[in-house]
Amino acid sequence: MLRIAGQPGTDRSRRSRFTAGTGSHCPISGIWAPEGDIEKSMRLLEGNIMPARGDSAVDWQLLQGLTRHDLHS
Repeated sequence: MLRIAGQPGTDRSRRSRFTAGTGSHCPISGIWAPEGDIEKSMRLLEGNIMPARGDSAVDWQLLQGLTRHDLHS
């Protein structure tokens, strides 16, 4: 399930954060990281199942969306 944290704003510095939980389908192709641990980031494609970390379910935060160009390189 996709969740939007924060309030959308017109200012880019106040953009909403997208999160998705382990076991759900990845809603947006991009670089995702477990919340609070950006060093464990990974590239996930739309439709893939959001993975667990170790033996635990986690919420994943979208760090950067991928464009069509990124997907073909």
